Amino acid sequence: MTVTFIGIIMAAIGLLLLIRGSLAAMLAFLMLSGMMGGSAAIILSAIGGSSIPPAQFALAFVWLRMVIPGSRFLDSLGPAFRQNFWLIIFVVYGVAIGYVGPRLFAGEINVTPLRFSGAGGGLFDTAPLMPTSQNMTASVYLIGALLTAVATYVACMYRGGANALVKTAVVVAWVHALTGILGAVGRGTPIESFFELLRNANYTQHSQAYEGFIRINGIFPEPSSWSAFAFSWFVFLAECWYRSIEPKSTGRAALLLALVMFFSTSSSAYVGLGGYALFFAIRMSFFPNLASHSRIKEAIVIGLAGAVLTAILLAVLPSFTEAIGQMIDDMLFAKADSESGRQRLFWAMQGIDAFFMSWGLGIGPGSFRSSSLATAIIGSSGLIGVISFVAYLVIVFEPRRGSSWGAAGPMAARLGGAAATAAVVSQIPALVAAASPVPTSEFAILAGAALAFRRIGQPSNAATEVQGEVLAEAGMEEPAPIRRGWRVAD
Repeated sequence: MTVTFIGIIMAAIGLLLLIRGSLAAMLAFLMLSGMMGGSAAIILSAIGGSSIPPAQFALAFVWLRMVIPGSRFLDSLGPAFRQNFWLIIFVVYGVAIGYVGPRLFAGEINVTPLRFSGAGGGLFDTAPLMPTSQNMTASVYLIGALLTAVATYVACMYRGGANALVKTAVVVAWVHALTGILGAVGRGTPIESFFELLRNANYTQHSQAYEGFIRINGIFPEPSSWSAFAFSWFVFLAECWYRSIEPKSTGRAALLLALVMFFSTSSSAYVGLGGYALFFAIRMSFFPNLASHSRIKEAIVIGLAGAVLTAILLAVLPSFTEAIGQMIDDMLFAKADSESGRQRLFWAMQGIDAFFMSWGLGIGPGSFRSSSLATAIIGSSGLIGVISFVAYLVIVFEPRRGSSWGAAGPMAARLGGAAATAAVVSQIPALVAAASPVPTSEFAILAGAALAFRRIGQPSNAATEVQGEVLAEAGMEEPAPIRRGWRVAD
């Protein structure tokens, strides 16, 4: 085990916050740590060079802050675990089948491992199923996702939680976008060397250029992972803006992330942005009364501005816009017929094969590489994994609530709706790119926050007294009385 220089710096910050900081500050620390997606705080050489990423390392300090003797947060742990019941089922079964599955079905199916130990590297290379260190790594990450959701739930139930979530998300958006831009324009300069120093985890570094375009990956190993992280916080900030929660800061940050994602040359970014645009349009059509008139006007203005800018670029720089269009076509539509597209389809179909071969039990998280969250869950955790994960998404989103679709109810409900929508919608890129069934830390943070804020908004709740403190600390006053039709006053 090797503690990296990043781990040493994070340990110093974590200890300082443990002594002098609040749980809300710890939540901010956890969120900011997620930006270092290509970094390692600790490298575990004994289990194949796997690493503990900064977000998982920061999570340990969050939990220390909650369980230290004399902590006032211990009483909230019980409700936090109960609210995340279906995620517990998903994780516990995933850990169990991750140990049993590769041993029970060893050699009965050939799969593409998450990490080849030999010299394999062909597009469709496979190896007989067997237990590997990746099963252990996936199990640790699954437990980390559960602990992240529970910790976020607790943090958002107390003073400063709302403030930390929203304002740190804005900071994350700006820093993530700017480091992505800086990494692209600084290619071939000392900036690139500095970013490579930060990307110290044992991840494969992919080509960062396409037909003359420099791809954006920031501190992440590849553009797709950079875009997936960006998309999660983009959706949350856009949903906050849509619900008039700090609309100036959240709206600007969301717009910046959207623009940088558009130029990232990542197919995951294009699928995510397209999927969210479709969701946004359908929601606004079916639930127009759940949006502020100001937000609708601003959305129309942004759409018209984008159309006008596109028209100007077509007239002034036709060759540039043609190259952009060709790039998007290659990344989205032509990719299915490419070698990469056929490889991803092959990886995804492994999950279906594993499901039937294992009689619906699954062969364990970490046993094979997928290219879709759906088939990764199907093949890894079987029927129980599918049911528990879908049930968790439904519990988080609560489709019967007005706040799930727009600006309805008090501030706590609107915050919960923004986080819930972001948690669910942010899975769009994972449906076409996720290599394993492990939920991301961003998903866990958003899901835990959604469950907490919605519990705060429930009447006759022990947390009701905390609600005023949470919103006041965040500088978010309750809106004017809600008019009929759930429309918040502009």
